[in-house]
Amino acid sequence: MLPDMDRATDRPLTKRLRASLACNGCRQTKSKCDGGRPMCERCVRNGSSCVYSQSGHDKRMQRQDERRANLVLMNRIKELEDRLAAVTTNGTGPDDVDREQLPNSDGSESTADAIATGVFDQPPARDVGYFGSSSNHAFFWSLSASIEAVSRRDARGQDLSRLIPPAPPPLAPERRPSDGLGDDAFPGLKVAVAWSMRFFHTVGAVLPYVDESDVLAHLDAIDGAGRGWQAVDQSTQSLLSIIFAHALYTLDDRSPEPYYRRALALMDTKAAYVPTISSLQALLLTGRFQQNTQRSMESWAPHYMAVRVAYQLGIHAPASYKQLGVHDKELRSRLWFAVVNQDRVLTSNLARPSLVPQQHVRPEIAEFLDAARPSKSREMNCSRDSISYFCRLISLYEIQGSAVETIYGANINCSSRLAMGDLLAKTMDLVWKLDEWRTRAVLVADVDQFPATALESRRFSVLLTIFHYRARMLVHGSLLMRVLERVTGSSDQDASSAAVDDASLSLLSNYLRDLRDWLRLIEAILNLDGSFLACNVGWWSSNYMMVSTCIHAFAFWMLTDKMQSSTVGMHSAEAEAFLRSNLDMLRRVGGSSIMSRKAHRCLERYLDILKTIRSIRDSSVVSDSNPSGSVGDRTELSALTPAAALAPSGQWTSMTTTAAAGEGGLATGDVFAAPMDFLGGVGQVDFMYSGFLDVGDFDAAGFN
Repeated sequence: MLPDMDRATDRPLTKRLRASLACNGCRQTKSKCDGGRPMCERCVRNGSSCVYSQSGHDKRMQRQDERRANLVLMNRIKELEDRLAAVTTNGTGPDDVDREQLPNSDGSESTADAIATGVFDQPPARDVGYFGSSSNHAFFWSLSASIEAVSRRDARGQDLSRLIPPAPPPLAPERRPSDGLGDDAFPGLKVAVAWSMRFFHTVGAVLPYVDESDVLAHLDAIDGAGRGWQAVDQSTQSLLSIIFAHALYTLDDRSPEPYYRRALALMDTKAAYVPTISSLQALLLTGRFQQNTQRSMESWAPHYMAVRVAYQLGIHAPASYKQLGVHDKELRSRLWFAVVNQDRVLTSNLARPSLVPQQHVRPEIAEFLDAARPSKSREMNCSRDSISYFCRLISLYEIQGSAVETIYGANINCSSRLAMGDLLAKTMDLVWKLDEWRTRAVLVADVDQFPATALESRRFSVLLTIFHYRARMLVHGSLLMRVLERVTGSSDQDASSAAVDDASLSLLSNYLRDLRDWLRLIEAILNLDGSFLACNVGWWSSNYMMVSTCIHAFAFWMLTDKMQSSTVGMHSAEAEAFLRSNLDMLRRVGGSSIMSRKAHRCLERYLDILKTIRSIRDSSVVSDSNPSGSVGDRTELSALTPAAALAPSGQWTSMTTTAAAGEGGLATGDVFAAPMDFLGGVGQVDFMYSGFLDVGDFDAAGFN
């Protein structure tokens, strides 16, 4: 008995300590096991075998471990909440989200956008995300292939690594100082109304899908309740927050980041599960704010949600409008076409497949836009000019969407591309549509002659002109890069006729004039009012267009080295000056954008490399034109010359001579419209030592 009494004092008699691992017999009978080894007390008493299995852990013990881990986690959360409460001076309610977890809170370029800039790194980054054939990334990849082909051919045996200067140090995004976490409190009725009026006088005028009277009513409700943000629902808070962010961005007196972060924090999955008009408005405005503040890649996320909410609200379906009043019909139709326009812009610029197919865009909904009222809508406070501008954009973006579908394979089919003749035909059809659109729109010219006050009064025409040039860049971009590939021989090309070649060059010559006009327009805008683009949410489009313009201007500069100046529309020196002007403007428009800074540095570096290679090639051509050896030696030297016989089949050919473009004699790489023009423009020695005809061929042709 004494040993038993000693054991009894070790623990309470009412409860036995649970063993960490029970034997199999105790498990099956659900008996308490003391875990004794080699046999537990129960098995000894019953005379049964005692076997321990290491197959698993007791589930109740696992739950105890989970409870301990959860307790530790809850303590850490409580500690973080206490730290946040200590630094927050103005609480904004229980529905706020920890903004430290939100990306890009300092206003610098987002991680996604920074990754996308890797295409301009040296060497280029391998993984920059997916970009379809309508993107600047695709244009740059095509340009790089042409540059590589020209470099290897014209370097004349030189080691290219010695010609390429070392890559400069990587660029880091410029970070702006962050604001305190408490700066997103409701500012009071007077300030809130002032910010809202600023929004409707600037951004709201070009994005006419938020009703001014509705916003003012929300502000009155917040002020009357005396509870700050909590007086209105979450979607309304998000809408007002992003309106304040837009207004502050145009005022430039304090950072808009706190209100942007607040709007973003309120846009959780609840906005998609409980769709409202306010949440759709907030999502659309958030996407535009991100694009205007160097976060264009991030704008895909609110756009995805906006498309989902739009379909859930049914604003895409004409039947859903039957029972609505005039105000709701106007508002919903504008919101639907705002979603469609945004989808067309993101599809063409960031080159992703469209989320809103064209067959979902019903023309009868456009009848509710109400662009024909005498001065103002009876229900919504939007001017007739604002709605007319919005309607013109709808038709312009429809052409852009058609271009992405027909020319760029909807940014899906990148494994194959159109034949040259088909590409030309589709490009000409789209150019005709743009010309038709232009006859119905009021565009501007000679903006540099405007007085300082005229820019704001004619802002809708100025913006339409900007977006019209953007559409022309999209329509002509594929044809330009294809012509450059054919001329430089950078890839296998399909054969084309002289008529296709002539028509392509004619279109590109007209497009070059468009690029010149665009450069004058953007320069005049910045000279007249540097805040115009920010106040009209036009910065991202303009900056994107400047990157496109620089890539296309680079392509034209390369073409001038291979073709007659009369064919392209400018001499090589003039094309270089035009390219450098565009690079300077890119730096001016882009500002702190790391994408623009990287593109500027990369293209300027490529320009210097090609100029070095050209000088080597030209010096070799001069030495070839005054040979001292025999005919056999001259023939050997001609192998280093990019002559017509070396060009791939079906491509435009380049005749190498000693004459420079624009000077006497045959220009380097002349392109002739017909065989008779070709034969009538050469002399008796122009084919000598070119590798195209040998001595016997010259005698037979009668040139000697």
